Amino acid sequence: MKTHHIAFIAGLSLTLLSTHALASQSSEAKADFSKAYQTYLSAVKTNQNVKQAAERAYMLGQNVYAKSSDNIANLAINYAKALENPAYKNVEIRYNLYKKAYVILVKNHGDESPNTIDALLGIAKNTQLDKEAAKYLTRVVDIAQAQNMPKFVADMKFTAASILSQKFVSNYYHKAKNYLIEADEYYQANLPENSLERIKSDFLMASFAQGSHKYDEAIERLNRIVTVFDNSLNYDHSAELSAHSKLIELYEQQGKSEQATKHCIAIAKMVPWKESQEQKPLYRVNPKYPANKIYQSRDGSVQMEFEVDTAGFVKDIRVLDSIGGVTFEKEAMAAVKKWRYAPKFENGKPVVATSQVQLDFKIKH
Repeated sequence: MKTHHIAFIAGLSLTLLSTHALASQSSEAKADFSKAYQTYLSAVKTNQNVKQAAERAYMLGQNVYAKSSDNIANLAINYAKALENPAYKNVEIRYNLYKKAYVILVKNHGDESPNTIDALLGIAKNTQLDKEAAKYLTRVVDIAQAQNMPKFVADMKFTAASILSQKFVSNYYHKAKNYLIEADEYYQANLPENSLERIKSDFLMASFAQGSHKYDEAIERLNRIVTVFDNSLNYDHSAELSAHSKLIELYEQQGKSEQATKHCIAIAKMVPWKESQEQKPLYRVNPKYPANKIYQSRDGSVQMEFEVDTAGFVKDIRVLDSIGGVTFEKEAMAAVKKWRYAPKFENGKPVVATSQVQLDFKIKH
């Protein structure tokens, strides 16, 4: 059994190229690029080695296309999108690639062209400046509105709201909320309740409601997502898992532990508990740092073993080892007692299981 240690202190899409511009280049350069680009397309299809393939296609493309061509802009966008994987921290590189693409596309099509939208969204996602993000997202919405395509406008407003909310841009909270409300109104009036747009909109609306302490509204939205998956969709989705997780958090924060139980069990069915993995709580409360230990600048740790019952509650906590004294033990046990887990399932039924955790108390010196 592993002990879980805790210390207390958008999908890839691609832009296709125009190939007629290859005609005037050397046969060797064309062959190298064509092979690299086909490798990139295959990598996107299999979702393997996309970053390396996109980078190579982008570099070799510069040998066969004019520097100010749409194809160079599109290759830059594809490479930037490949770098959006959370494993890559190259925000500045992504930003520069999107900016380069945007400059090219504006020169070729004008700054009101829909061709610039991918680049604008990329810049907004990756800029470090709140004002710049808001400016480019406003331009995206303006461009969309000029196309007289209501669904497209709603999608761009939702995307703008998502980016602003992910960046926690407090100065533009109301702009983001207004975009979201307008998109949500369109989705509810025109799309079926099991559409991905409705599900994503419900989830983001729930996040805004929770941020405004409108917990009942957030719970209603999240329960709607869960109901859609239960009644209309026959597959599991990350949105369903996230909805269950957020409902546990909201119910527990309001002291409604019994209402949280069915969501703990639902997650257990979706993500079975494996003996080989660390079991992480679905909801946790951080322990209080003992006042006397803060005064003494003392660190500590407490290793505990406990039972997770069939409803995901923590029972029978036992201290296996500790450093720093009984006050650390007391606070650690008080916190873990409030945690919720997904119960272990055997033969389709929840069973009691044993888990461990170590809480580390540290003071920054």
